[in-house]
Amino acid sequence: MTDLILWRHGQTDYNSQGRIQGRVDVPLNETGRDQARRAAEDIAALGPTRIVSSPLTRARDTAEALASLTGLSVEIDEGLAEKSFGDWEGLKAADIKKQWPEHYATWRAGGDLPQFRIEGRRHTAERVGEALKAIVAGSQKDDVIVAVSHGAATNLGATYLLGMDAQQWFGLRGMSNCCYALLRTNKRPPGWAVVTWNAG
Repeated sequence: MTDLILWRHGQTDYNSQGRIQGRVDVPLNETGRDQARRAAEDIAALGPTRIVSSPLTRARDTAEALASLTGLSVEIDEGLAEKSFGDWEGLKAADIKKQWPEHYATWRAGGDLPQFRIEGRRHTAERVGEALKAIVAGSQKDDVIVAVSHGAATNLGATYLLGMDAQQWFGLRGMSNCCYALLRTNKRPPGWAVVTWNAG
């Protein structure tokens, strides 16, 4: 069995303000740095053997908190980057709903909005899910791999691993800042089992 820990980054000012981040490279704020230090202690106790991070600063700095405790290096994987929210990055959901009510409803229902340069749910799910599969490929028995990523990316990547249609299935709640999920390889379909979700 291989354990895959999906760890969302700590809080940023955009998080605390309710703004959509996407690919904007917003750093952790003081709360986020403290969250990362505390969560790293819990995750270190799970015996990680590898740490892989999104290239965005908020994820990398979260990953480094764990690296400093374990002595592991942080690998960077572009496939773990957050979903792009295109023209809506930096905006609050309430402002989007007010300015584009029909498009907001489409977004909340899982529909695609290419006119705003927003990455589709299925595309994000496949991108992140395939990155996670590649990260785990070749792992040894009892390896514990930590993948540090983002809210939408983590949720959709896990949805993909579980064999669900990301545009139709919303069965996983959004991960809170600096919380994590533990997925374990499974011989039965879909090949993964959720051991814990949104822990921490």
